[in-house]
Amino acid sequence: MHESRTLRGKSNRPAGWPRSLQLAHSASGGGLSVSGLSFHQTPGPLLAVVGLCGGAGVSVLAHLIATSAAATSQAPVLLADTGGPTAGAALYSGASAPLTLADISERVAASERVPPRFWADVPEGLRVLAGEPQFTVQGSDDAVRRVLSDARAAHGLTVIDAGTLARPAEQAALGAASHVAWVLPASRSGLERGGRVLDRITRLSRPEILVARADPVGGKPPLGGLADLADSRRSPLVLLPHLGHVTDRPLRDLQAQAAVALQALGGLLSR
Repeated sequence: MHESRTLRGKSNRPAGWPRSLQLAHSASGGGLSVSGLSFHQTPGPLLAVVGLCGGAGVSVLAHLIATSAAATSQAPVLLADTGGPTAGAALYSGASAPLTLADISERVAASERVPPRFWADVPEGLRVLAGEPQFTVQGSDDAVRRVLSDARAAHGLTVIDAGTLARPAEQAALGAASHVAWVLPASRSGLERGGRVLDRITRLSRPEILVARADPVGGKPPLGGLADLADSRRSPLVLLPHLGHVTDRPLRDLQAQAAVALQALGGLLSR
């Protein structure tokens, strides 16, 4: 287990991770301050945001968590995905890194050189390890866990978009996480599909939260069923409003609309 340290003190660079990631990080101050989503020490938590079915809104939520934290944290914040065909993290952050986590993991597994700077910086003060859609690079499971372990040691918060766990790299990311946010639509269909997935996943020893995203065409949310599903995981339940066309709206407006869910996630990450 890593020992917490402030960025102002001396620190040893984690093996395989560039020293520049250990330097002090200045908050941009441009986002909405959310209690609990402010990180000043490394290593910090590694949050896996996991969709329990397709279209759950994982990439949007991961983006909002990471940008909200980056705006008020002194320690660096990293948003990553595992590569793959969706590339939502790169789309919503407006940044594309030269390599993805899958790319890096394959190089690490093959003992090949990794460039000293493989992430993208965005104006909000966030580091992004995500790129364009990939169809042929799968990543190495063990190396994904190793790279994410180093990432956690170098950041105040690491947020990983773990998709729907359909790919081995996404499952490896879940295994590396210290905290997990399960995401599903707040509809009867979302509850049925999400419940079937969680039935197959043993309850974790790490903190979990169930995030139910409002479905504009799904009718009244099945709150009782959602609460029962959350209770079965011994996790809190939080409702996330429908955010509309995310790419057409200012980030601060999205953060304000999602403030209750972000506050709940901040509370989870403090555990």
